[in-house]
Order: sequence, then C-alpha cells, then structure tokens
Amino acid sequence: MNDENTRCAYDGEEYAQLSLVQLPVEMFLHICSFLDASTLVHGLSLVCKQFYLILSDDPLLHMWKARIDHILPNASHSLLCLERPDKLFWKLSCVAIEKQTALWGQQGSIKKLRFPHRYINKTSVLLMPVDGITYLVGANTCSLFCKKLSYREEPFYEVKHTKASYENCLTAIDRTVYISRSDTVNSWVLTNTGLVHDRTYDPDIERSNRYDDLTCVSSYPERALFAAGSIYGTIYVFDSRSSNKPIYQYRPHTIYVTKLAMNTEYILSTSKDQTVSVWDQRAGRTMKSITIPGENVYPTYFDMRRDLVCVGDNKGKLHMLEPKNDFELVKSYSSYHTREITGVRLTHGCLITSSWDGTIRISCPTDPPKPITTIRLEREYISSMDYLNDTLAIVGESLVVWRPRNRRV
Repeated sequence: MNDENTRCAYDGEEYAQLSLVQLPVEMFLHICSFLDASTLVHGLSLVCKQFYLILSDDPLLHMWKARIDHILPNASHSLLCLERPDKLFWKLSCVAIEKQTALWGQQGSIKKLRFPHRYINKTSVLLMPVDGITYLVGANTCSLFCKKLSYREEPFYEVKHTKASYENCLTAIDRTVYISRSDTVNSWVLTNTGLVHDRTYDPDIERSNRYDDLTCVSSYPERALFAAGSIYGTIYVFDSRSSNKPIYQYRPHTIYVTKLAMNTEYILSTSKDQTVSVWDQRAGRTMKSITIPGENVYPTYFDMRRDLVCVGDNKGKLHMLEPKNDFELVKSYSSYHTREITGVRLTHGCLITSSWDGTIRISCPTDPPKPITTIRLEREYISSMDYLNDTLAIVGESLVVWRPRNRRV
C-alpha cells in the first residue's frame, strides 16, 4: 500500500511538471490553432525563446495563409500584398484581418454613440491620437469642437469660429489641428481644456482670385508640412515651423480640388476635372496626371498607403493605383455604393468606405474586397468619415461614433 501511494504521488509530481514547452511541436501547433492570431503573435510568442522560434519558423508561412483562407474562403490575396510577401506580412495580415472581422462581424462587439445635433451643419470630422487616447475633433460653419473618447463621461469643448467658410476640412500634426476656412488656414492646439487658437496661415491669394476659397487640407507630420487645395485647382504648401506664407504653390488642376494627401515623396490631389495629380516634392514638378475612366466621373476621396492608393469616385466605384508602378491605375472595383464616395480608409485588416447614399461598407482588403458588414443610416447621408484605432466617426445628418465595447481607456 505504501509503495502504491508513493508511486501515485511520484506520478502526480511528474504530471504537474508537464508544460507546453515539453509538448511535441505538432501538438503545440494544434493547440495554437484554437487561439486567435493576436494572442499567438503578441502574447504566446513572447513567453519564451522556444515559443518565439516555433511561431516564427519559415515553414509556418502556410499556417498564417491557411488561417486567412479559413476566415475568407474563396478570397484572393490581400490588396496590400507585397510583390514577394514574406512570413511577417502574412502573420500581421492574419492578426489584422481576424481582429477586424471579429470587431465588425460579431454582434455586440461595437458600441454606437450618437451626439447632439447642434454639432451638425456642414461638419468635418477628424480622429486624433494624443497620448494614447483618441480625440474626436469637428468643425462646422460656426465653431470647432473636440471630445476625448474615453470610456468615462467626457464633456465637449467648443470654441466659436465665425469666419465665413465655403468648405471645412481638418488635418493634424501632433497636437495641432489645421482647418481650411475661406481663404486662410487656421491652426488650433489641443490642450487639456480644449482648443486654443495658434496661428493663421495666409496663402496670399491674388485679388483677381479673391473668391478662390480653400476646399481641403492635408498634412505630413514627419516633416511638419501641410497643404491646402482650392476651388480653382491651386495647391499651397506650408511649413508649420516657419512663416505663415506658403513655401511653394502649384496648380495641377483646372477646377475644384476635392482631396489631398502627402508623404515624404509625393503630394496627391484629386479634382472635379476627373484627374488624380501626383506632385514630386523632391523634383518640384507634377510627375503624373491620372484620368479616372468613365463619363462624368471624377475622384472624390482617396487613401494613400506606401504600396497602394485607393480612390473613390462620384459614381461609387473604387480605383487602385500602384505607386511602385508609376501610379498606374491597375484595377477598379464596385464598392456597391449607389452614390458618391465620401470617405476611404484602407488598412491591413479592413477597407472602409462611406457614401452620400447613407451607408458605410466594411470589407476585408482582398482582391476583390470581400464584405464584412454594411452599416445603414436610415434617411441620412454621410458627408465626412474618419477611422483610427478601431474607432469610426461619421457626419451626415448626425454625428455618430462606433468604438469597441469592451476596451477600457
């Protein structure tokens, strides 16, 4: 009896010492197949060197692709797929696609917030990351307002800004918000007590073009530059660290500039003249002008990434330009919107588009985009949209924000 008890105790101690580290690799990977990609990449692989090496092994490339195929059966490669995608690309894409599919595809994972109607009326909306917290910043015809999107009750901060404006458009560099209003660009610093006016940037529009109102603004924070487009197709580029006058200007379009985006090398602009213009900042010249195909079709909004530019038009179609291929128009897709596209956001995990038809369509960034969900606003339009840190903000006849329900900030 004593021998039997001793043997049982010994077996219990041996069993208690077993861990994942001692399992065969095949069994370890089988267990991993039941965990989400984010837990594997950002959690389990950091536990010890052995787990890291197993989950980083080159033969596991097929595992990450297989997980994506399971989420998106019969879908082709990612829109953001590199020319020679490596294991890291598929791993991060798997994490992002799983996350966005769960966020938008599962009922109850997203919370909807609708804000008071006094903030509506030709409003533009911007989401800003400040110290790890997302802020909602908006501008309408008479005021600027901001709100911290924490999970505690936070007030709106509002400042009056009554200068007449043809159009409002917002961008940001660090804590500073830039808004195009009439024939100037104004900067406001986001503080703990709201927005404080900083400077006024004057493009010095000639008297003959005194009605050449500014229509849009965009920034490149890494170089502290921002640019503003106008009704008559002129683009003014400013350095936020120096003078309040443009450091240069050029006119790539004949009429209304609808959207701008900047990076280290290029400034892209879209216009109602049916073109997308590519300005080479280093050469100081227009590198290319791309015409969007179709009768009475013009680009309205786009999102520029390193390897792809996704352009939406006034007929609800999406067009893909490849920067590494001389900005060639390589593919066009139906977005299933019935009216003008008013917002585009392309990430590794999702493609989000909004439209005047009152819908927001969230898709996986596959070729072609595969729908995850559609948000419909009854009897409403959407004029402005932004997406940041899994938070979506839109403005139409309402100011609405969707954010993850279970996160605590």
